[in-house]
Amino acid sequence: MRLRRVAPVAVSLVLLLTSLLAWAWFTPHPLCDDPACVRQRFTLDLELDRFERVDPIALQIVTEEGEVSVASVIGSGGIDVRIRPEDRRLPLAVSETLDRADLYAFAQEWRTRTSQPGADATLYAMLAPAIVSDTGEELFGLMFDAEDRSGFAMAPAEVARRFDRHEPDTVPLLQMRTFIHEMLHALNRRHGEAAQMPGERLTIEAPTRCISDNIDKPHWTLRERPLMALSPSTIRFFQSAPAARVLPGPANSPFLAGSPSTCSDVRESIAVPTAISRWDLATRRLKRALRFPQVQAAEVEESDEDTEAVEAAEGDEPDGAEKNVAAPDVDVHLQAMTAAYPLGYPVAIRVVAINRGERTLPLVGRLSPGYGLLRIEIRRAPDEDWNPIEPLAWYEPIDDAAAMLQPGAKTEQTVPIFFDRAQWTFPVAGDYEVRARLNLGDEFEPVVTDSLTVRMEAPQAGADRAALQLISDDEGRLRNDIGRLLLLQGRLQDPQATAAIDELVNRFTDTALGVSVQLTRASRLLRRPIDPKTGQRPRPDIAAARELLADSCSDSGVAALRRQLLDFHEDTTGSQPAPAMLEPVEAAWDGAVPKGSASVATYLDSGLEVAPQVFHFCADAELRGRVASAATAFARQLRTLRAERIVLVGHSDRAGTCRSNDSMSMRRAEAMRAALIHAGVDRRSIQVVSLGKRRPVDFASSAHADALNRRVEVLVPGSVADGLRADAPSGPILPECPGETVQASGQAIP
Repeated sequence: MRLRRVAPVAVSLVLLLTSLLAWAWFTPHPLCDDPACVRQRFTLDLELDRFERVDPIALQIVTEEGEVSVASVIGSGGIDVRIRPEDRRLPLAVSETLDRADLYAFAQEWRTRTSQPGADATLYAMLAPAIVSDTGEELFGLMFDAEDRSGFAMAPAEVARRFDRHEPDTVPLLQMRTFIHEMLHALNRRHGEAAQMPGERLTIEAPTRCISDNIDKPHWTLRERPLMALSPSTIRFFQSAPAARVLPGPANSPFLAGSPSTCSDVRESIAVPTAISRWDLATRRLKRALRFPQVQAAEVEESDEDTEAVEAAEGDEPDGAEKNVAAPDVDVHLQAMTAAYPLGYPVAIRVVAINRGERTLPLVGRLSPGYGLLRIEIRRAPDEDWNPIEPLAWYEPIDDAAAMLQPGAKTEQTVPIFFDRAQWTFPVAGDYEVRARLNLGDEFEPVVTDSLTVRMEAPQAGADRAALQLISDDEGRLRNDIGRLLLLQGRLQDPQATAAIDELVNRFTDTALGVSVQLTRASRLLRRPIDPKTGQRPRPDIAAARELLADSCSDSGVAALRRQLLDFHEDTTGSQPAPAMLEPVEAAWDGAVPKGSASVATYLDSGLEVAPQVFHFCADAELRGRVASAATAFARQLRTLRAERIVLVGHSDRAGTCRSNDSMSMRRAEAMRAALIHAGVDRRSIQVVSLGKRRPVDFASSAHADALNRRVEVLVPGSVADGLRADAPSGPILPECPGETVQASGQAIP
């Protein structure tokens, strides 16, 4: 009888004890940072292809420290990698280099969509002979996310070319190291996780250049033996982070945040793993659960490393103030159009970084979200969460030297933000807030910019509405295939989307949408999409591309992207751009100045504001009637307010080429300058700038929009602008133009 009563209790105790043991043994532990304590958490299916003329790389090698393989390195963190090397070799013409659009096309054509049973995620990898970035530089490695969010990782054969002269015996090991390094990027690991190990050697997260010396380009030599091991922080991450942060895939959204850390910065972070077994961790966890007092007392004296591990697992940021490293100090500013963009417009913003600190930082050419250092975030309402733009591709530059931004120096880049990996970022009309977050390293707080407002407006009638319908589906939503094609500059084999772009260019050249996509069409002509079935690329049509580019300046973002596009294609096609297209990227946003004059920051200058008085023109550069009278009265106000600096910015409408409008806008600014000087304003205080048609106040293709856009805006110090507001007109003052019937509508000019 007593046994019958005791038996259920005993069974319950055994079950409880078994559950506790299973929980302590199998649950991921945030302190596990050594292979001795890891448990298998995920299974990864890796499909591997290679191009013609590219030899296969070794996936398993015998070293001085024993046998090492891709599976053993990744497996030491708790991820079982099942590799499927395919026998096929992808076709590629001898002279071809690849870019991200080409890689995307090959992945879509050759990738097997079925994965092995039981896999938690799928990766697709390719070995390629030659790759270039969007800026024309060769890449040492590249990570790419395909449309369905399964990772697409690629490791090139560049390692062999770099080391075959001085380190031929180590090439197989270095190739495998590079391949694993790129795979770690696909699993959301960064260079900053390359913690130093015993003997001052770097783990596999560090780029190969960090263990090498560039003695004579293009050849490198090793200065330390490759350490084929995961860093403690990566093992902790694989063991404790949620699956959505570790694995790529349709249900997950990993975003690889980069860091400007150079190789020397990586070496300053020393982390030696504490040897601890899974049994030790399980015992510690059980004692903590049972609240043994001696364990609680011992935990107070845990090492700083374990404490930092717990903080990292909980998402706390390390404190960089205690590090013996000068903190970077960077100012970051964003700029966009103040006018409402047409819905479906390829919005690009200006990102400017100024190095205010004492350290050089590798930021030049790396302000695009694709590099991972700068993260663009968007939200529709102030009470909503910020959503990051997840770029379609992530680049790893081959060298930091050319990217170094010296103390006091400035760099900038124009960044497309209208489409990310899978969808439009501005899908409907309305106001959006945009900001940027620059990651300066794990030990430092990121730099977060002030937010700017991007307005999207749906056209209501006329050619603008018809143009929008071409890139919308039957339900009125923007087509994602169009957005992806625009983002990849037309270099995809997508007949339907390409036909829509061609029709926009051919039928709607008077609309902002039609002009903006000329850039995509020109890019496609300069570097036609490669055929992934044959590996052949049609010859470029340089003449037709130049004709389109002559009018690709519908706003400052498109004009700046035109310059960046020409820089890239000068390398890939060998063609020289026309002199009229050689304006610096800064001029696309700030405007052109007279020959011999210093550049002017105009709308990005924090010391200047736009005066409320705007002076409008007819199709010429003459101040007429009431506008001329308003200019004289305005000059008297400037004299009274003692304006010491006046910047006159000329603008134009959509008619004519970029170059002709630059000339006309400069003439308008000069006419306004003459009127101010005639009225007694000191000529030494006046600067003139021309922005042509790159900064419209109204993107519509209408006579009224043209009348509003033909203008001169005046930039003055803030105190002067405050004084000018008292007598500012309530709406635009439009001139009486011969043959025109446009009247003032009372619409305020921004």
